[in-house]
Amino acid sequence: MIRRAVEEAWGCGRGCVAATFEPHPQAVLRSGSEPKLLTTLDIKRELLLGLGVDEVRTIPFDEELSRKTPQDFVREVLVGELHAAVAVVGENFRFGYKASGDVKVLGRCMRETGGEAYVVPIYALDEIVDESISSTKIRALLQEGDAREAARLLGRPYFMRGEVVVGDKRGRALGFPTANVLPDARALVPGRGVYAGYVRVGNERYGACTNVGVAPTFDRHERRVEAYLLGYEGDLYGEVVDVAFVERLRPEKRFSGLDELKEQIARDVVEAQKVVNQGV
Repeated sequence: MIRRAVEEAWGCGRGCVAATFEPHPQAVLRSGSEPKLLTTLDIKRELLLGLGVDEVRTIPFDEELSRKTPQDFVREVLVGELHAAVAVVGENFRFGYKASGDVKVLGRCMRETGGEAYVVPIYALDEIVDESISSTKIRALLQEGDAREAARLLGRPYFMRGEVVVGDKRGRALGFPTANVLPDARALVPGRGVYAGYVRVGNERYGACTNVGVAPTFDRHERRVEAYLLGYEGDLYGEVVDVAFVERLRPEKRFSGLDELKEQIARDVVEAQKVVNQGV
């Protein structure tokens, strides 16, 4: 869809603008039931710009916007505010009050303003088994800990961004100092367990062995994301990093004591290094 939009923009000598709602519409329509985000706004903007989009515009979603008819949304928002001459959407696109508008309505409304709309078919990884991709499916996989399958559908390993904050410093005492990463509260955190992946610090990327969980050995009740960076030495407190999840190595478990835990962490680090060496 983005490729088609960029091509259309080039063809008519205009800029390509990607429009996104903020906050998630469900946060307004059904507060408390909105899904966790696969991409927060800052990450979404970076990814879109990296795909050739010239600008990312945020459409503030509120009660007033939710009540606009499809015709008013096209006339006032797409054309009036975004100055859209061409709209490119997926075939399941719905818009307007109670999602009453579909791609046919969009096409008609755009033509009435002198513009045009193009519809991109839903992409399937495997046409034979009709393996379609959806954010709902990817969220479910990540919550189950299936990071590798989620990455296959997502097209990249899932990652979340957060600030490194002070933790319990138990990892340092065990010989494996970890970065305690505090993610955006709206972002999806994968299911509990130990993962192989990587952590991006500025422009540098390090392999990582990351634990998501409550540290049952220590009876902690708060879920945390703690990443041990392979080959990294230094202080990360206050840094904003990206933590990527490539493969879950094992579920989280309670150990009999510190010695058993330390031995398991050492094995986890070796396994994580193997995954990282395979390339991601």
